[in-house]
Amino acid sequence: MRNSRTATIIIVSLLVFLLPLQESTNPLGELATTPHNSNSESNVQIQGQSFLNFTGTISPNSQVNATWFSEVTVPESYGTDLLENRSMGLLWQIDEHLGNSDGWLDSNESQEFSELVVSSRTWIDSSSGGCCSFDYNPMDVIGQMEIYVTPPETGLINRTNGNCSWTESANISGVSDGRTLRLIDIPRAGALIEEVPLLIQLPDDWEFRYSPMSEVVSGSPGLFTVNRSKAPVAHDIRITITQNMPPIISAARTPYSSSTISLDKTSAFSASCTDSPLDTPQIQWAVSREGQEIRTYHNSWFEVVPEEIGFSHGEVMSVNATCTDFHGESSHWNDNPTIDGVKPTWNGTIAVGNSTKSPLDPTNPSLILAPAGSTLRFEVNGSDDSSSPVLLELYTNISEGWRQSGISEQTFEFTANQGMGVNGAYMGLNERHLERNPTLLNVALLVSDDAGNTAIGQWVVKVLDSNSPTVIPRLFSNGIEVEASDKIHENDELQLDISHSFDDLDSIDNVTWSIWMDGNEIIWELQNWSVSEAIIIPPLTQGAHDIVVKATDSKGNTREETVSITVQPKSGAHISVVEATLSEDSNIGGTAILTVIAQNDGADPAFARVCLSDICGRWTEQPFAASLQSGSGQGIVEFQFEMENDSLEGLYLNWDSASAGTNGQIPIEVELDSDGTEYSFYILVLCVIISSMYLFYSMTRADDPE
Repeated sequence: MRNSRTATIIIVSLLVFLLPLQESTNPLGELATTPHNSNSESNVQIQGQSFLNFTGTISPNSQVNATWFSEVTVPESYGTDLLENRSMGLLWQIDEHLGNSDGWLDSNESQEFSELVVSSRTWIDSSSGGCCSFDYNPMDVIGQMEIYVTPPETGLINRTNGNCSWTESANISGVSDGRTLRLIDIPRAGALIEEVPLLIQLPDDWEFRYSPMSEVVSGSPGLFTVNRSKAPVAHDIRITITQNMPPIISAARTPYSSSTISLDKTSAFSASCTDSPLDTPQIQWAVSREGQEIRTYHNSWFEVVPEEIGFSHGEVMSVNATCTDFHGESSHWNDNPTIDGVKPTWNGTIAVGNSTKSPLDPTNPSLILAPAGSTLRFEVNGSDDSSSPVLLELYTNISEGWRQSGISEQTFEFTANQGMGVNGAYMGLNERHLERNPTLLNVALLVSDDAGNTAIGQWVVKVLDSNSPTVIPRLFSNGIEVEASDKIHENDELQLDISHSFDDLDSIDNVTWSIWMDGNEIIWELQNWSVSEAIIIPPLTQGAHDIVVKATDSKGNTREETVSITVQPKSGAHISVVEATLSEDSNIGGTAILTVIAQNDGADPAFARVCLSDICGRWTEQPFAASLQSGSGQGIVEFQFEMENDSLEGLYLNWDSASAGTNGQIPIEVELDSDGTEYSFYILVLCVIISSMYLFYSMTRADDPE
């Protein structure tokens, strides 16, 4: 029995030696935090810590020395992968596989477990022991590794509140390669040793620089902790270290200027330092005058008004920023601006429209009068006692954010127009007819030197009324507003509506109106007339006509709008019979042909036919209508009928217009030409007489002897 237990220990030790911990294929689901027996995962607490301390310098292509120490405490209810049936818990495993399975853990069984742990943790290099690799290679153990195991206490194996632990320490050594950056690879393969934090201490002049898993690294650049148990994947945790370098400092002064700052305005200084991700360098500011320190600030930024700390115009203020990292290395930034306490000066002229230039008085703002639509020109020259260029900026409230700028000498231009406070087409009819005040424009000139000192000029521009009224004529035909595609016909009742018109400043009552038709003024009842009332347009003949609407405001500004219209023939179908004739061979008892010429004076087309009582002929093949170009339309209708007697009563023209929706009948009066028939008979008789006389004469000559 004892030989069997000894053989088991030897076999397990060989397996641990041949299968290093960093090559474990256990998934993260089988890590040391996995619970066993009846305990939940959150109840299993593995405690302890590991230490990796680099004890000497690190140089390229040289030996690197370090010490390793680890202490791990594991609950007794947690099973070990050194024995079978891990899910049953550690005490059961020892009693079953190293003991006599009697439900009791005795001292011999506990001792055998200690020997098993020692054999499994006797590693010969840092990688197999779950520590690390340096520059891609494991570090070797130098001398004897010391391992001390505190096994579970003797007693019943069904208890759950005990612990077992072990500590180990070793001196290890590796070799660096020729690069500047050093690499430390820490295994994350699922071994128990990985469940406790690993504290790494670097030589004094080395620091942490980067890791793809930086979220599991915390601490300071030279002494940091790697929490392998928090790594999201089973993969080596690579850490890059490098020799410490001074932090990188960048700083700036605002407002920006080349070499000066204002005496009585705030200047701000800010700086940032870049170093190891685990480092938070300290920033200190020192403000000096002629080598004597006046103020210090411990912050990333500070604000200062030179006048408030004793500076005067023309003095130099020295500002120094010092950035110090974890190792005490420092970087510096300096600025030496000259104090400027004198404002810049300026002079200029203004011209409104085509008027002559007038001087601008910097000390006496005056009201500027400008007709609406005129261009204002400000010519400004600026200078500073430092001989540096000055910035010229002109601001107005013409529109949001309106600004023009120039350097030292600049001409500013803008057009003065009435603003949003005047009448406009976007308003309702009543609102746009009210009286409005002229627009006032605020103008400000800002002259700034390099230090930020400013001189200001301010004016108010009153925009005078020079805009004519806005005329919006609307034409109505038979009570319906005429659109661009609509047609106007003769005899339509036309009305002109100008109620949508307005003046930008005057009330609508102060606007004078006149209406002209084809050059002749239309006279309508002006007394008590309101612009909201429509104006009757006199009847118009066919053809083109121009209606001109004139409006004049109280300042004499006049606007004309022309409405050009074309009057078409009157709407509907207006049919009449122009001519009705019978053919010459028409006679009683024979066939007669009646030809009728029908005329349409309306714009709607119509068809026509001739009827005799209830007998009707064919409709005209094409409709006929009047047009502006060709005048009245005519249609020719023929009607053939049997003439029974000389009475032609019951003849009429039947017409129909589908587009106009009308139709009708027009009686036709026509007489048979009896005089013409008798005349033909007389001619025939005369011809017979002449022929007979000629025949008689010829026969008489034939009988006479010669």
